[in-house]
Amino acid sequence: MRDIRVAKPYARALYEAASEQSALADIVRDIDKLRELIEQSQEFAQLISSPILSPQFKSETFQQIFDDSVHPLTLNFLKLLASKQRERYLIAIMDVFSAIDDEAAGRVVAKVTTAVPLTLAQQDQLKQQLGVYSGKQVRLETAINAEIQGGFIVQLNDTVFDASVATQLQHLRQQLAKG
Repeated sequence: MRDIRVAKPYARALYEAASEQSALADIVRDIDKLRELIEQSQEFAQLISSPILSPQFKSETFQQIFDDSVHPLTLNFLKLLASKQRERYLIAIMDVFSAIDDEAAGRVVAKVTTAVPLTLAQQDQLKQQLGVYSGKQVRLETAINAEIQGGFIVQLNDTVFDASVATQLQHLRQQLAKG
């Protein structure tokens, strides 16, 4: 809960600054890169979460890592977070930023869990079908969970579509147990 309270003003400020500088698309791309980096690099994840490293060290490290690879606004934002010792809230800030961007663009987020990765064609088809259902543009957040065995689970706002093999097998077991 505290993460969200801290994240909201920072995310809102970044969104407004990006809008004013007509850099929204660049910042959205940078946030996607940062998410990927956090997921793929344990060292980077430790850098942003470590309370031991000094703000100066983190700021200099952000400068070295991102100097030519992100928009200057993104780099300045990361350095600001380091100086305020708020970089450990980066994931929450990015989540709130994405929610603000989705709301402003009239998009909804669908969280999709599959046993194997979806192809781009499958993702496009699912976005289209969910768009028809919701009446809005859909952005997918995908996750892989082999335990569902096949099929998919989609969460769109408060609605869950569970077409997983694991759930279907569970229903069959229950029906067989009832006789």
